[in-house]
Amino acid sequence: MENVFLKYMRQRLGTGDQSASEIHEGPVITISREYGCHAKEIAKHLSEMLNVKLKHEGKEVQWRWLSKEIIEESARELKLTPTLIKNLSDYKNRSFFENLALFFSDTYYPSDAKINNTIANFIHTTAAQGNVVIVGRAAEAITKNFTKSFHVKLIAPLDWRAEVISTTEGIALSEAKSKCVEMDKRRFMFRSYFEKGAPDVEFYDAIFNCKEMKDEEIVELIIIIAESRGFI
Repeated sequence: MENVFLKYMRQRLGTGDQSASEIHEGPVITISREYGCHAKEIAKHLSEMLNVKLKHEGKEVQWRWLSKEIIEESARELKLTPTLIKNLSDYKNRSFFENLALFFSDTYYPSDAKINNTIANFIHTTAAQGNVVIVGRAAEAITKNFTKSFHVKLIAPLDWRAEVISTTEGIALSEAKSKCVEMDKRRFMFRSYFEKGAPDVEFYDAIFNCKEMKDEEIVELIIIIAESRGFI
């Protein structure tokens, strides 16, 4: 697979043949979230509603949404298991022996940078094809320069998110709260590789509070904005 993401980064840094200040491909909608917010449910419903709308208008364009496929495709590219890729890209604590293997072997345990760039390359390539909703994995930073892009972040108070996780995963509320904090930290570490510590306002076009808004309301607003921007 040609690493179009790295090519884009070289262009962005001024080491390529042409300017990459804007990329006229897409459209793409990205959804980032704090742990416990309904990102996958919203992405699925959003793509379904977009397709219903387009079909009603006699258009044959089909939208899709991606989440776990990002890890699966990156795992195939790196010849590793999806579970291992997810653990490494999530900055999950490794055992002593895993760290030892990581230190001595690039074949079986590629560097964090290689994993992150492989994930980014898949996201960049897929987004360029257009008509896709991408959940997580710093897609907002990776596709920020796409002219046809809309970047959403889902947030909610920690106590609310802990209740959601406690209910869906059948764990104690205190454990759910700790898990939310830990997962938010891991996701921040992954995003920081691409965002370089820049504030959210540099990447997101809209932020929705999942405690105060129904999923259907969020989807409806995203569609309205996408339509106003000429995406659909």
